[in-house]
Amino acid sequence: MKAFIQELRDRRVIRVGLTYLVVAWVVLQVADVVFPAMGLPDTAITLALALLTLGFPVVIALAWVFDLTPEGLRRTTDLQGVDAGEPVPEVAEAAAPVEPDTDPSIAVVPFPDMSAEQDQEHFCDGLTEELLNVLTKIPGLRVASRTSCFALKNKDVDLAQVASRLRVANVLEGSVRKAGNRVRIKVQLTEVATDSHLWSETYDRQLDDIFAIQDDIASRILEVLRLKLGTTSLSEPTTESAEAYAFYLSGRGYILGSDRARAKAEQMYMQAIEADPGFVRAWVQLAMLRGHWAIYYGGGDHYRKAAYEASEKALALAPDRADSHLALGVAHLASQRYAEAEAEFLRVVEIDPDEVEAYHFLGRAAYLQKQMERALEYFERCTAMDPDDYESPLLALGIMRDSSPIEEARAIAAVGVERVERHLANHPDTQRAYYLGAMGLLALGQEARAHEWADHALALDPDSKSTRYNIACLYARAGLTEEALDLLEDSITSRRWIENDPDLESLRG
Repeated sequence: MKAFIQELRDRRVIRVGLTYLVVAWVVLQVADVVFPAMGLPDTAITLALALLTLGFPVVIALAWVFDLTPEGLRRTTDLQGVDAGEPVPEVAEAAAPVEPDTDPSIAVVPFPDMSAEQDQEHFCDGLTEELLNVLTKIPGLRVASRTSCFALKNKDVDLAQVASRLRVANVLEGSVRKAGNRVRIKVQLTEVATDSHLWSETYDRQLDDIFAIQDDIASRILEVLRLKLGTTSLSEPTTESAEAYAFYLSGRGYILGSDRARAKAEQMYMQAIEADPGFVRAWVQLAMLRGHWAIYYGGGDHYRKAAYEASEKALALAPDRADSHLALGVAHLASQRYAEAEAEFLRVVEIDPDEVEAYHFLGRAAYLQKQMERALEYFERCTAMDPDDYESPLLALGIMRDSSPIEEARAIAAVGVERVERHLANHPDTQRAYYLGAMGLLALGQEARAHEWADHALALDPDSKSTRYNIACLYARAGLTEEALDLLEDSITSRRWIENDPDLESLRG
């Protein structure tokens, strides 16, 4: 019974029925006054009541079968085997008209999980991120950053405020309902300035059609916004297995969450590879995750070796892909083979000059080779390229603090802290954001708040080697020598980074 009632809501039957009853009551009230004045017999009112009564089931039936969309009446499809759930979330009325952006632009509100079991959140997050990646490939379309879009997750958003804050003219929202191998994806594109629904669609499909759905959504947006596409395909799944892709999307969703979700993400990528051993992007992401684990989280020889295995598999499957070389570069960096790492990252930017991660890791490789000017150049380039990147400006801060004017150091610190705050608004369990942000706060003179963030990072995982090292740097900068030495005793094992780190200068000797 509950599912049936929710299906009535989903098809807007209840809304249509209530609207009809209100209109019918108004018509009868008018008839009761006007008909006698016109000299019509009393039976005329009875006839009007009868006609309105007969019209009610007809209207209900039409509401069940058809949806009113910007393209006219369209037949409502049914999804067998999937609980109807809730419709696409309604948003508040626009508070005020929004001036349209001069260029085509869009933000994507993360798709909520409307599945009956409410167990597909990470699949939904991964799908939202993948859709954002697809939209960025449309020439001439400016897409709001991932962090900005995910800050809207689970929020009762006012589209006018979203458009104003993110400086976009259009907003895409929707919902996902998944059960077994069937999926229902609802999407709606709104031009906020005119409060016009430019396009909406409900996809009731097998999971095997997920690639076609992504392509169709992007293509319809492209069509509605009248942009030109220079390529024939927008998505690059590198797998034909819907099962493998579903695991991959869930892995991406877990990576977007807290640091502690990385083990679950690794499991999802491994299941994706088990379903399709030739899935290049899954091998790439598995290699990147393992390399990051070795670099940032004290993963040791096990993860360094595992990163190599995954990256070499990706490179063997797709030797001309930029991300295959990026994965191998990260594996080299994790094993402190800096020259080999730098060569791979330079190959990446040769293939794809817009790959911001390659520049970030080039900065790290230069830093580890004591090439501080080059490292700073790369970190500043990443800061300008990616408005979501909070790591690069805060790593640049470590170099600038003792070599640049204080105003410049404070400016880069302010950029990093602002980005950390945006990230933490939606991912409050990210240790790395807290401890890097704490260094930015210290540079801005907010020492008490810096220590609060440091304490929070330690509370999330007091045994994290990377967390202990970075907070030791904070303590060294703050003059807390004994506390810094205590944390350094069991922290990261990269002697090269420690030797070059200017944050530890007060501890030398």
